[in-house]
Amino acid sequence: MPPFFEFIDSVFTTDGSIFIYSIILSLLIPVGAWIIYRILNRIIKRQIKDVTQRHSLRALTRNIIFVTAIILIILVWLRPQQNMAVIIGLVVAGIILASQSAISSFGGYLLIVSSNLYGIGDRISINDVTGDVMDIGFMRTTIMEIGQWVGADQYTGRIVTISNKALYDNPIFNYTRHWGYLWDEIMIPVTYSSDWRRASDIMSQLGNKHTAELQDDAEAKLTRLVDRFPLKQTTVEPSIYFVMTDNWIEITLRFVVDAQERRKVKAQLNRELLQQFDEEENITVASATFDIVGFPALQHPQDQS
Repeated sequence: MPPFFEFIDSVFTTDGSIFIYSIILSLLIPVGAWIIYRILNRIIKRQIKDVTQRHSLRALTRNIIFVTAIILIILVWLRPQQNMAVIIGLVVAGIILASQSAISSFGGYLLIVSSNLYGIGDRISINDVTGDVMDIGFMRTTIMEIGQWVGADQYTGRIVTISNKALYDNPIFNYTRHWGYLWDEIMIPVTYSSDWRRASDIMSQLGNKHTAELQDDAEAKLTRLVDRFPLKQTTVEPSIYFVMTDNWIEITLRFVVDAQERRKVKAQLNRELLQQFDEEENITVASATFDIVGFPALQHPQDQS
C-alpha cells in the first residue's frame, strides 16, 4: 500500500475522527501545493532565461500541481481502496452532470497541449481575435490583443480571454509557431512617364537593407519547414513585381519580416522610400486624378429674363 494511503488509514481510526482529519488534510494539501509551486517557480525563474520558455513551463507546472492537489483531496474524502465503487460512480456522474461547455473547453486544452497548436508567446488569430498568447489554462486562453482600432500589429492594451472550445469551430492562424516570419508587401504606383526601372531598384535595395540580417535564419527555418511538410521551396530574398493598369504602373516589393516586427519594419521602409523618391526627379508617385472634359455654359439669371 502506498505510504500516502497508509497515512490516511492510520488517522482514520474512529468514525468520529474521519471528518476532522479529512478537513485538516483538505486544508493542508492546497497549502502544500502552493508552497511547492512557489519553490518550483523560483527554480524555473532562476534556471530558465528565455521568457517564453519560462512562462510556458510555469503554466504547465501550475496546471500539474493543481490537478494533483484536486486528486489528493478527492482521495482523502473517498479512501479509494475501500470505496472504489463510489469513486467510479461519482466520476461517471460528474461526467454526466458536467456542462458540455466545460468538457469541450478542457478537451480543447488537451488538444492544444498534445497537438502543439500554440504556446505561450505565440502570436495567433482565433475567433476574430488576434494577439500574443499570455496564458493557457484548462478552460481558457488569455491573449494580449493587437489590431482592432489600432489598425496594425501593435497592442491595444486589452486582454482577451477565449474559451478553449473555440478551437473546434474556428480556424487558428499561428504567426510564429513553425517559422516565425511572414511575407509582407509594399505597393507603390508610379506614372508611365516615371523611370520605373530606377524606382524598382530603389525598392529592392531598401528591401535588402532591412531584411539582410534575418535572411539566413529565415532561409534555414524555411528549409526545415519544407522538409517536414509538402510545401514548395521559395525564396526569402526581397522580390519585385509589376502590374500595368490603365492609369499607372504598380511596383510591389515582397519581403520577409519577423512576425512581431511587421509594422515597425514596414514603417521604416515606407519612410525611406518616400525620402528616396522625393530626391529623384524622374520618379512620380501616381494618384487618382479626374479630368473634366466638358462643362455646360453658365448663364446669369438676368440673362434668362
